[in-house]
Amino acid sequence: VVAGSQAENRLVQVRIQEFAARQIQREVVISAQTEPDREIDIKAEAEGSVREVFADRGAAIATGARIITLDPRDRPVRLSEAQSLVKQRELEFTALSNLKSRNFTTEVQIAEARARLDAALASQKQIEQEIQYTTISAPFSGILFDRIVEVGDYVRVGDVVARLVDLDPLVISGVVNEREVSELAVGSKGKATLIDGTAVEGQIRYLAPVADASTRSFKLEVAVDNPGNTLRAGQTAELTVSANAVVAHTLSAGLLSLADDGTIGVKVVDNQDLVKFYPVSIVGSSDAGMHVTGLPDYIRLITVGQGFVTEGQRVEPILVSSPESASSYERAD
Repeated sequence: VVAGSQAENRLVQVRIQEFAARQIQREVVISAQTEPDREIDIKAEAEGSVREVFADRGAAIATGARIITLDPRDRPVRLSEAQSLVKQRELEFTALSNLKSRNFTTEVQIAEARARLDAALASQKQIEQEIQYTTISAPFSGILFDRIVEVGDYVRVGDVVARLVDLDPLVISGVVNEREVSELAVGSKGKATLIDGTAVEGQIRYLAPVADASTRSFKLEVAVDNPGNTLRAGQTAELTVSANAVVAHTLSAGLLSLADDGTIGVKVVDNQDLVKFYPVSIVGSSDAGMHVTGLPDYIRLITVGQGFVTEGQRVEPILVSSPESASSYERAD
């Protein structure tokens, strides 16, 4: 009877390891694609036939570089007439102004002369603007993605004549869900691997302030340097962006337990050798294991025997060698 009583009172042995929390630099991985920094349709602001072209599709062009010119038609002649009329109106206004000092004219006549001069100047400026519009130039440096017209084509005001894209910086664009967006910030680092294996790095330049109504996700953009426009827009990419750092434990997935209600957690032994269950949240992973939060900074984790003990049970812990101390700063996916 004594021997049986001793067997009943014998504590269950469990193996434990000691773990300390570490700061984990979280990362969010999303599917993305490359996009131009800017792209526009260049439209004609004057009508006429195309007289010259200066850039072909795919050409790199600088700000202000000519793309096409239109036939000026009768605009130079109209400008010459407008300039002559301006000179005439200036002489009339000057003469009337001089007569005013001798009381040979009235304020009304001078005002009328001033109005005629202003109208002539406005007409001249309008024609000068039309002539300027016959030269269509690049509003910013970029790649001429397409040129819609050729020599001899007739264009009207508003017609698209070319498409221009700016690929430096190149934009890596994707979306993050509403749970992750609060962990990210403009200016944080991002790195992407393009479908051809090319790796690039940059910074988050934009986080949408409002979610997409249908997906409840937020657009994110990372800008990366692209000197020489060697990287192209429209490629698939895997984008990894740095999220807020958290203090977490790194544990093997096999050490996680399920409570009766399905809650994921771990079983630990406290200072009184009593079993305690802590629910955990998985915040990431790495080659070292799962990164979890919800635990004290220091724990004695049951590594063998957790399936045979219940919360509140006193046990006999046997300490085994703890994992090698990792650095206090790890990355999480």
